[in-house]
Amino acid sequence: MYLGDLYGSNNIPKYAAPARETDYSNLPPTYTYVGTIEPFFDETKNYVEELKKANVPIHLNIYEGCFHGFDILGSKTNIGKEARNALIENFQYATNNYFKKQTDVKL
Repeated sequence: MYLGDLYGSNNIPKYAAPARETDYSNLPPTYTYVGTIEPFFDETKNYVEELKKANVPIHLNIYEGCFHGFDILGSKTNIGKEARNALIENFQYATNNYFKKQTDVKL
């Protein structure tokens, strides 16, 4: 559904299928997390390895025994709270250290 008319073509945008990307240079520092029983576990680990090879700073948290959406479905569990808090902390760090405020932009 996301791809619409592009489905099945060779013209898939890299943002729709990042695992197909071959050039990881110049990407921003990255934070991600994944559960060990997540359907995209291997793809996530491979993506992180490609980022590392391109010298992109990466922080990865792996949550043992967790599935896709565990942080949302289990938002009141300790591990769900831990994942959400890590995401918030990393997002705050990124916005404080990498986001250019409007006053910082030169026109």
